[in-house]
Amino acid sequence: MRRKKEVTMQYIADQLQISKVTVSKALKDQDGVSDELRQKIKDVARELGYKLPGSDQATITAKNIVIMVQEKYVDAKEYTTFYLRFYQKLASSLTQRGFMCNLFPLGDNTPSALELNKWFNDSNVGGVIVLGDVKKKHIEIIKDLQISMLFLDCYNADVSVDCIVTDNYYSTFEITNYLKKCGHSRIGFVGNVNATSSIQDRFLGYCRSLMGSGLPIKFESIIPDRDDSNEEIEFVLPREMPTAFVCNCDDTAYKFVKHLNEHGYRVPEDVSVVGFDNDIYAEISYPKLTTVAVNVEVMTEKATNLIIDKIQNGERDKLSRIFVTGDTVYRDSVSNIN
Repeated sequence: MRRKKEVTMQYIADQLQISKVTVSKALKDQDGVSDELRQKIKDVARELGYKLPGSDQATITAKNIVIMVQEKYVDAKEYTTFYLRFYQKLASSLTQRGFMCNLFPLGDNTPSALELNKWFNDSNVGGVIVLGDVKKKHIEIIKDLQISMLFLDCYNADVSVDCIVTDNYYSTFEITNYLKKCGHSRIGFVGNVNATSSIQDRFLGYCRSLMGSGLPIKFESIIPDRDDSNEEIEFVLPREMPTAFVCNCDDTAYKFVKHLNEHGYRVPEDVSVVGFDNDIYAEISYPKLTTVAVNVEVMTEKATNLIIDKIQNGERDKLSRIFVTGDTVYRDSVSNIN
């Protein structure tokens, strides 16, 4: 079931066989359009139900936006999760622009694409933001959604959709370089590289840093923190311990520091640990984590602007790729062994 066509400037332009730019100028009373054509465009727009600037007629442009995110990411048990805080920022930003924001956790009982398309249509939903990596079974559903969409803090090669992501590769490359500057040459990685696109990119940045200095990538020093289904597993330390570890996220780093302490290692005296995200886990860890700060504010602003632009102009396949680079926050979890 396909969502019925939204009335956008492009749709009006298609009906009149003119450019969207001409329609935009006419509806905004800008120069470059004859009075006769301007009036014709406004008449057609009014007949189609498009809300003209300054009018008080009801617009058919959908004002609801759904934020889809894995159920586990918003099921906070002890602390506010990274993606729940991300959602709160998005909701605030979208509300300020006049849009309602709905959280849609993706779990075992997620409806089919057919059911979701009907619900979106009935509920006046104009766009979807997919926040964070999602499971393969949910990707199959998302691929068939007939709606304006973007991926935020994730991407997937199987879905042709706009995305806004942290520059995971370069940021992890830089924080691994920082460990090398502190004298570390035996550096491990904590994270399952098969679990998410973000972890894969961060692992590649870590590898590039080591390769640039001729340091070996020892696969026995790569410690999974979850299985391929993104479910948490127990850490298994290597026999030959590195002097430092790059963790794929602060949540993992926080748990890894506790695991090291339980096994007699001191951080950072014996083993240095760095994370990624600069979220609450970087603050509550002891010692506080050195980490990469994800620029949530910039990503939220860009996501808000892009999804609203797509909804208002009826675009679904513009395929924007926006990368946001974070900054390294230096705290107390790295020792200098020079």
